Amino acid sequence: MKTSRWSCPFVAMVLGMVGLSAQAQSKDPVFIGIDEAYSIKTNTAPRAIERGAQAAIAEINARGGVLGGRPLQLVTTDNQGLPARGRDNLTALSATPGLIAVLTGKFSPVTVEMVPEANRQKIPLISVWGSADPITDGAGSPSFVFRLSLKDSWGVEAMMLRAKSVHRATRQCAILPNTAWGRSADAVLTAKARGHGISVVATHWYNWGETMFQDPLAACVNASGQSILMVANEREAASLISQLADLPQNGRLPVVAHWGITGGVMHQLAGPALERVDMQVIQTFTFIGNTRPAAGRLAQWILRDAQLTGVEQIPSPVGSAHAYDMTHLLALAVNKAGSTRGDDIRKALESLPPFEGAVRRYAPAFTPTVRDALTAREVLFVRMQRSGELTPVR
Repeated sequence: MKTSRWSCPFVAMVLGMVGLSAQAQSKDPVFIGIDEAYSIKTNTAPRAIERGAQAAIAEINARGGVLGGRPLQLVTTDNQGLPARGRDNLTALSATPGLIAVLTGKFSPVTVEMVPEANRQKIPLISVWGSADPITDGAGSPSFVFRLSLKDSWGVEAMMLRAKSVHRATRQCAILPNTAWGRSADAVLTAKARGHGISVVATHWYNWGETMFQDPLAACVNASGQSILMVANEREAASLISQLADLPQNGRLPVVAHWGITGGVMHQLAGPALERVDMQVIQTFTFIGNTRPAAGRLAQWILRDAQLTGVEQIPSPVGSAHAYDMTHLLALAVNKAGSTRGDDIRKALESLPPFEGAVRRYAPAFTPTVRDALTAREVLFVRMQRSGELTPVR
């Protein structure tokens, strides 16, 4: 579906009333917000998240919507990857009548900045991509913040263990962004590496837009590093992988990557360098070989909407799957609450019945003390092909 897009203070309405009767369509809609970096051209996560939410909305509205026939709709804002803009967008979204929650995307620093405003406005704020621990840790009491996504405390730990088990790497190097996301990853490395018999022998902090990584790569080799833990999005990662690929064979250390690169066109930016570097990427979901019925329904909706021929072509699959499951959980919550008030939605999210989603069975998704719907049990690793396909690896 083609939509126009505006940035704060304006919002873009994305209709989701397929299958509703004329009577139901005449009722006031219930809105779910999505705040993401739509204007970053290499970023594929916003559209993936939007597709997942729209697929769920189509199913929900075909059954009559929520609250006795009110249609669900999306309202979207563009944060441009800027934390302050994300906070302002949340303030603007809070004025939307019938808004029940805001989903946030790939940039953890943006979501972290939005947390205090969400609690102040009493708007459920739900990360469906960002992984930084501070998103849900210490967010206040009562907290209006939830996450259906990877969490660094167990995700970065899984990356360390992957490098150790696959590459026998007990001496690991870390390349981290100088942001809340990078600091979240570093805290995990500091707290957990030694307990797994791992030493982080070199750490490089980079800023967004950095393109030269020869020095940190050399520092890792000089420190006798055996693998690289890369926390990056698509643009910086493409530069790093391209420069790593240019090294002699014995200098091309294997890489275990965080999943920001799967939220963008990394395969286009890095090109043939991908074939010369041994890189695995953490994920929580794949459509490939997935037999869950909800995953099948979601895949078929996306294939039709995006005019794709196979599930391996679906971009940024975790974003679609997380948003799909979370939208269904929000529909359950608003019906359980019987209202669109933020505090009622928060309480309902904390006591939902079991739900069979695309990613997993949630029984329950959240509680008054558990704000993260996924666990380390959902972790898997993939290889990124030049086509963009994310192929699961054992």
